[in-house]
Amino acid sequence: DRAEHPRVATARAKGAMGDGAGPRQAAAGTGQQAKTQAIAGVKHVIAVASGKGGVGKSTVTANLALGLQAIGLKVGIVDADIFGPSQPRILGVSGRPASADGKIAPLSGWGLKVMSMGFVIDEDTPVVWRGPMVVNALQQMLRQTDWSGGESPLDVLVIDMPPGTGDVQLTLSQSVPLDGAVIVSTPQDLALIDARKGIAMFQKVEVPILGVIENMSYFLCPSCGTRSDIFGHGGAKEEAEKLGLSFLGEVPLHMDIRVLSDRGTPITAVAPDSAHAAIFKALAAKVWSEIERAKGTLTPPPKLELADGGAQLRAAFPDGRSFDFSAEMLRVMSPSAEVQGHTPEQRVTVGGKKHVKIAALDPIGNYAVRIAFDDGHSTGYYTWGYLHLLGREKDERWRRYLEELSEKGLCRE
Repeated sequence: DRAEHPRVATARAKGAMGDGAGPRQAAAGTGQQAKTQAIAGVKHVIAVASGKGGVGKSTVTANLALGLQAIGLKVGIVDADIFGPSQPRILGVSGRPASADGKIAPLSGWGLKVMSMGFVIDEDTPVVWRGPMVVNALQQMLRQTDWSGGESPLDVLVIDMPPGTGDVQLTLSQSVPLDGAVIVSTPQDLALIDARKGIAMFQKVEVPILGVIENMSYFLCPSCGTRSDIFGHGGAKEEAEKLGLSFLGEVPLHMDIRVLSDRGTPITAVAPDSAHAAIFKALAAKVWSEIERAKGTLTPPPKLELADGGAQLRAAFPDGRSFDFSAEMLRVMSPSAEVQGHTPEQRVTVGGKKHVKIAALDPIGNYAVRIAFDDGHSTGYYTWGYLHLLGREKDERWRRYLEELSEKGLCRE
């Protein structure tokens, strides 16, 4: 077994006694907590956090949000790191948000609704504010932003938390109705010590921990294929197991993820069929299943049956509903295809799939299935909830798809 660093053991012991996150978090355990208030236009809120900076949390946040969008959800991001906002650069979004009637219109990037202090303060300008000013700015971004825009509410709002466990993190955890928190850490001992403090803080204020992600888990040399565990490997998984938490998965240290993030073109958006995008989509599907499980709304797995040589799929759910899908419909409405583009007009519309067939079904845990088609596409993660929704809205979605084909001069053949 991997030897545990003494500092990690000490941090874990302190957390178990209720003081691992410092005096502010210990005070939070006295019951003097702020009352949470729902955010208008938002159904669910999750926080992506780390105990320290430099672990790639913001890059994971952006790609996790895109992964949630890729499984059929309507998603927004709040960049809560007032002193070092990263989302404008990672998502390639710039400009000043418009405001009217006391509401702020979020900007849009890759189909996500985004709000960040980076939109109102130049990138090179330092923010020299005291705690109350920071908290007030965050509350404005959260509660004065028109997240729904007169349409249906966001399914999930992802908060890119600032690193650490101070005033801002504690206030957000106590005042925002978080459905859960995702903890990002690298494998090495120092990062795990701080991740443990972040976990303890959320536990103090009774925010569910949805799971732990190990970022920069390993490096695979693109030239020789040699694997190097630069920061160690498996530490976050071991920590999650010791704490009884879900380990969501590992993300490698890879040049494509870093380069595309620096360019404002996150890999899950611009290369949705890549292996690394598949990792983030799988992480997102796990996170969403944890939210549904905690809320008691998790869609149970259906019985899947192929027919007509793979041209048809029947999904029979335990609630008694059965839906028949053509392989063509599942292919052109693959969640991964919906990530591509800022708007429906810019999105890549998939045509010419009338004769496509399903080649294989690959269950992903107990929450989704990966469908491989005979045209080579195999990176769409169809959660049970997405399949159920697709079945209920099948006629309307197919009608819109045919209209989109016609508007773009495409055909099914």
